[in-house]
Amino acid sequence: MSMRKLCLISAMIVATTYSSYGQVRNEYFRSLFIDAEINGGFTNQKIKSIPFATNYTDALNSTQSGIKFREGRSKGYSVRLGYYFNKSRSIGIGTGINYYKEEGTLSMDTFHIEYRATDYQGGTFRQVISSTRRIEESITTKSYNIPLLLHYKYAFNEKLCFLASAGIMYNYKVQNSYSSSARFDYEAIYKFEGTFPVYDNSAVPDTSSLLMTQAYYTTKYPGADVKEYFRLQDSIGYSVGLNQKVVNNSGSVTYKSGSLGYTAEVAAIYKVYRNVYLKLGAYYTGQSFTNKSNNNSLRLTDAKIKDASGNTIGVNYNSLLNEVQSVYIHNYGLTFGVRVYINKSAWKPENDMNKVTPASGHGQ
Repeated sequence: MSMRKLCLISAMIVATTYSSYGQVRNEYFRSLFIDAEINGGFTNQKIKSIPFATNYTDALNSTQSGIKFREGRSKGYSVRLGYYFNKSRSIGIGTGINYYKEEGTLSMDTFHIEYRATDYQGGTFRQVISSTRRIEESITTKSYNIPLLLHYKYAFNEKLCFLASAGIMYNYKVQNSYSSSARFDYEAIYKFEGTFPVYDNSAVPDTSSLLMTQAYYTTKYPGADVKEYFRLQDSIGYSVGLNQKVVNNSGSVTYKSGSLGYTAEVAAIYKVYRNVYLKLGAYYTGQSFTNKSNNNSLRLTDAKIKDASGNTIGVNYNSLLNEVQSVYIHNYGLTFGVRVYINKSAWKPENDMNKVTPASGHGQ
C-alpha cells in the first residue's frame, strides 16, 4: 500500500471519528441544562407538641392552649442540574441545592401553671405562673435541602415548552430563630406546718395558707396598690412579680436534620436568546422535622432574673419551639428563574431533532 493511500485512509478515519465524537458531544450537551430560580409564597406548619406542664414538679391546675402557627410566608432560591436521557429529550433526572426561608408567628393564647418550688431561704412553696397576654413569637426557619428529581418536558413549538418535575428532598441543615415579647405574673402560695413551709398539693389552697396572689390582695384590700405590694415582696426575696418581661427574648432552636420531604413544580419556559430560557411556574414542598429530644425537657419560664445590684429585671424564657415534638412544613407559591442549556443547539424544531449538527467550540 502506497504512502499516499495510507495517508488518505488515515484522514478518513480521523474525520469519521471526529464527526462521531462531535455528534455524541452535541447530543449530550443538548440534553444537559442548569436551572437557577427564586421563589416566594406561603407556608404553614402542622405542629405536634407536648404540654410544658410535664416539665414542672408536682404540677397543679395547669392550663395551656395549643400552639398555633399563622401569617406564614416563604421565599427561597435553588440551583439545579438536569439531564434528559431519552431520544426526544422529554424525560430526565436532576439534582441540586434548595434553600428555603419561612417566616411566621407562633402563638399560645393562655398559660397557667402551679408547681412545687424552693424560695430564697430554701423553703418549699407553690409557685404560680400565668401569662398576662397571648404569647407570641416571630419565627424564622432556614433549611437547606438536596432534591432528587424526575423531569418531564413537552414542547409546544421551538420557543415555548411546558415543564413538570417531582421528587424527594433530603434536608442537611435546618434552624429556627425566634423573638418574643411575652410577659408573666409570678405569684406564690405558702402552707405551714408550725413554722415550717410545706408543699400543698391540693387543687384549692388550704384556708390557712399565705396567699401572695393578685386576686387575694385586691379582694382583701380593695383600692390598695397591688403593684407596690408585689414590689415589696420581691425586694424581700420572694419569687413574685407582676407583668414581668422576658429577659432572654430571642434565640435559636435547632431541629434534627436528615429528614426526607417531597417537592413538585410545574412551569413554562420561553426562549429569549439562543440557549437561554426564562422560566415561570408554581411549586410545592412538604417536609417533616423532629425536635431534638433534650429541648422537650425545658420549662417555658421558672425563674426571675436579677441585675448586678440585685434588682429584678425580668424572668427567664424558653421558646414555644422547645415544646414542639414534630412539625410538618408546607411551602407553596410561584417560582421565577432561568434555564440554560449547555449547548446553543439544545433546542431544535421536531423535524431537526435527529439531524447531526457538528459541534464547534466548547459546549457549542
